[in-house]
Amino acid sequence: MKAKEQFALALRVIGVSGIIYVLRAFVRSPLPEVVVLVVRVVCAVFGLYLIRGAPLLVKFAYPESTAEPPEKTSA
Repeated sequence: MKAKEQFALALRVIGVSGIIYVLRAFVRSPLPEVVVLVVRVVCAVFGLYLIRGAPLLVKFAYPESTAEPPEKTSA
């Protein structure tokens, strides 16, 4: 697994944990204040973005212009 793929996987794991956090917060307090509700919705949307792989974030961290070193194969 390449470093870029590992980074994307880590983002997805963080996204899943964020969605779980938001869902647990809704279960604890089903009728929150407006500010808390907005923060939870923003966190949920960001978590979904991370689950989808966060393509812009991955492109920023691993631009296509840099060539990755070839993998060594033992012969």
